[in-house]
Amino acid sequence: MSTIIQLPKEHVENFFASISDAIVFFHKELCPHCKNMEKVLEKFSAKHPSVELYSVDSEAHPELLKKLSIERVPTLAFIRNGEVIKVHTGLMNPRELKAFYASL
Repeated sequence: MSTIIQLPKEHVENFFASISDAIVFFHKELCPHCKNMEKVLEKFSAKHPSVELYSVDSEAHPELLKKLSIERVPTLAFIRNGEVIKVHTGLMNPRELKAFYASL
């Protein structure tokens, strides 16, 4: 069972305001790198259950990618207190993700 919550279309526009500590995973359905990043996020989630994980299909929500200046997937947006504090594009292994998150 996935620990990543798929964000429904009706919540995309203003969902950041209600989030205190989360990672938003932007992906494409058929992207092999995105599938690998999803596995890394699930491992991360097992060790950091307090961090909420959300996923956004980039093909279904191009307006959100444009708003955040995201050009490629996989991309992770790190949210604290309703604000995007950092964006990372590309793959990370579990150790890199843990270190990146700890540096925020």
